[in-house]
Amino acid sequence: MVEEAFRPGVVVTEAARRLGVHESLLYRWRGLMKASGTAVAEPSSFVAVTITPEPTVTEPPVLEPPEPLPPPAGPATIPAILEVILPSGARLRLEGPVDPALAAAVVGALA
Repeated sequence: MVEEAFRPGVVVTEAARRLGVHESLLYRWRGLMKASGTAVAEPSSFVAVTITPEPTVTEPPVLEPPEPLPPPAGPATIPAILEVILPSGARLRLEGPVDPALAAAVVGALA
């Protein structure tokens, strides 16, 4: 590529565009070749590269939908007793399945 881009009469910008690289890379590679003592006409350490298109992605196979899961088991309703003794000595006792939000609201109102 470097050899082709710097032949007499070749416009580096046009060669870079045709080769699919930025022209600054051609200048850099030419500088590296000169620094290493490699003449442009000599074979360089560059190798030919073949670019192939990426394989097309195939659709995953269609699987039968799994059997529906059983509904989640609800929380175990174990009868509970919540007893709070307030600083005034009054007792608040809640028995059975009580909504935690309701219990918090009652305790908050009495505290």
